[in-house]
Amino acid sequence: MATARPPSEIAPLSPDAFRPIILAPDPTAVVPEANDTIATGPEPSRGPIADFPVASWIPSLRPNPTLPMIAKAEVKVQPKPQGKPHVKKATPALKLTGRHATGTATWYCKTGVSVCHHSYPGGMYAAAGSELRIGAWRGRYVRVCAGSDCIRVRLIDWCACGGNHIIDLYSDAFRQLAPLSAGGIHVTVSW
Repeated sequence: MATARPPSEIAPLSPDAFRPIILAPDPTAVVPEANDTIATGPEPSRGPIADFPVASWIPSLRPNPTLPMIAKAEVKVQPKPQGKPHVKKATPALKLTGRHATGTATWYCKTGVSVCHHSYPGGMYAAAGSELRIGAWRGRYVRVCAGSDCIRVRLIDWCACGGNHIIDLYSDAFRQLAPLSAGGIHVTVSW
């Protein structure tokens, strides 16, 4: 295990630490004759690069310093119904298209330990390998099965999976199929 050393104090520089850099003359430079004129100034524009689209200018409102700069935030709280138990909304049923991929699943994003996507701090999420990135894949729910155990995860990111490696599960999702110490497991992903 490696640990970082604290940085050492930065010593102030003295004027002796600065030395001018002297460049050698360019041996290929052409020396102008006395009657030659040297053009100075910017080169004329050659126009936009054809490979890239040029965004058209869209007029928008100009800032008005006479208007007050006030931002308001409102929070709407719905009261709990009296006498009724709180019912959690069910996630929609997974509609399978008949597509599937088989390979290895690994895990990443252990909550509180490793880096997770900032919008998805933990839970039933995954990063898709190239076999799963078909069509509008981001946000798609897929079923991941290891043997007879199956879970449902949402594809929120992509992984640079190679070979037989097809998906990276969040640690919370991987734990429902195998212990984290397994590292990688054989799975079938259906969507």
